Amino acid sequence: MRKMSIVVVLFAFIAISSVYAVDNSVTFRVENMTCGGCSGKIKKTVSALDGVSGFEANLEKRVVTIAYDDQKVNPDGLKEAIVATKYNATDYDPNEVIARTVSFKADQIDCGGCAAKVKKNIGAEAGVIAVEVDLPTKEVKVEYDANKIGLKEIQKDFQKFNYTVVRYWASEKVKYAILKVESFDSADEVENNLRTEKGILDVSVNAKTKDIAIAYNSTVIAEENLADSIKKYNLTPVAAN
Repeated sequence: MRKMSIVVVLFAFIAISSVYAVDNSVTFRVENMTCGGCSGKIKKTVSALDGVSGFEANLEKRVVTIAYDDQKVNPDGLKEAIVATKYNATDYDPNEVIARTVSFKADQIDCGGCAAKVKKNIGAEAGVIAVEVDLPTKEVKVEYDANKIGLKEIQKDFQKFNYTVVRYWASEKVKYAILKVESFDSADEVENNLRTEKGILDVSVNAKTKDIAIAYNSTVIAEENLADSIKKYNLTPVAAN
């Protein structure tokens, strides 16, 4: 009877150990992982390792998080696998500053006072390091700590003072437009739908003002066709005054 109890306890210990063995994750900085193709290569290599059960990549932070079974693989082995794919894996510190820079096109800026307002409001957001405004091009360049705030969050922060902005590209092919619509159910749904349209590079929807800001490749889609694109999703453009 005692021998049987020992066996039962042993099996219970093994079962519990197995459960906790897979409950591990590690995050690495991979600074030269700059696109989906890069993360795809790393994911393919790492996922092929015995014991790896999950993989997530954050291209903005340029970090990867890997779930693994510590009975089969360890962080050093995971790091070596990443390095073997010609990417630089270093230990990740959630408190370090990951400086990133993004530029937005803010069509609502039309004077020095507007530029000052943007610098003051966006500069006050937690995680924003610096803000520069170029009045002639209406470009707002934001340096930020990706460990504290993300690009999309900054984009939404403009909406707090009724600005609707999209990413800015210094290219003659890229044009910008702001369309106003009557109503919609979900700003996120509208953004996700319009980003699938050919030629549209970035979209920002302001639920408060009903503005849709669009950055588009003018060699692929003409401005007069943007209204047709949003009509596909049961959105009704409002004619400009």
